[in-house]
Amino acid sequence: MANRPDEFPQFTSLDSSSVNKLLSKIPLYLQNIKTILGIKDLNELIVDQEALYEIISRVEKRRVYFHIYHHIEMGELNEGALICFWILKLTPFKHETISTNLLNAKIANTIFIKMLSYVAVKTNRKVNIKKELMKNTFYAFRYRDLSKESIMALAESLLYLIYKKEQ
Repeated sequence: MANRPDEFPQFTSLDSSSVNKLLSKIPLYLQNIKTILGIKDLNELIVDQEALYEIISRVEKRRVYFHIYHHIEMGELNEGALICFWILKLTPFKHETISTNLLNAKIANTIFIKMLSYVAVKTNRKVNIKKELMKNTFYAFRYRDLSKESIMALAESLLYLIYKKEQ
């Protein structure tokens, strides 16, 4: 069993298929982003490709961390929460008329809510998000100093199991 740093292989650059696999998930969570941002065309957004690659790389490093230290798969819920965290920190999206902080907070919040809905359907759970909670989450994303772990815990706490009556 490996337990010394020199017994673990070094994390290397991601191959293009791994990057593309994670990149393909982001648009799924941003289907209504034009309306949320009040823009006409997604081409108005400027995307820092290096920052986006860094986000994906950091999510993959955390996936390895979960495997090594927790002996579990990271899961889509934590993956989505980490994407939100790194969007807030690395601010990969820019726009000519929207402040970078506001823009990335709106995008992270949108991804967060959509990701919760997606995971809820996939795992037979419901999302406990009401309008006031969505505003509070957005405020936290914009102004508070949230850790990776706090966003992952928040995501988990907003889902609950659907109990079906037995007939």
